[in-house]
Amino acid sequence: MKNYLFNFFLWWYLINGRKIFEGMIANWGYSLESLKIVPMLNNFFMPLFQDYTWEGKLIAIPFRFIWVIFGLLFQFVYSILLIFVFVVYLLIPFIPFVIIIYNFVK
Repeated sequence: MKNYLFNFFLWWYLINGRKIFEGMIANWGYSLESLKIVPMLNNFFMPLFQDYTWEGKLIAIPFRFIWVIFGLLFQFVYSILLIFVFVVYLLIPFIPFVIIIYNFVK
């Protein structure tokens, strides 16, 4: 039984944990790429939609500024959510032990 328990934790944290972590990093990168925050920052002072009239230049900066602010806000909240989900994933195997200890103490 001791060997099975050790193998479970080995599988949960090293093998499956790595897959979960890599999946979360890939998902985070996909959301960063989908929000287009980096290209918006790179082209911050460029005219929007290559419209070199004064209206295109005037609307580009506020539009990109709002896009970057909302994108960073969403990315921050999403990062916190992913960190929370990963911490919960790491703590799930200990729930049965906590329940057993709680029942013994109670």
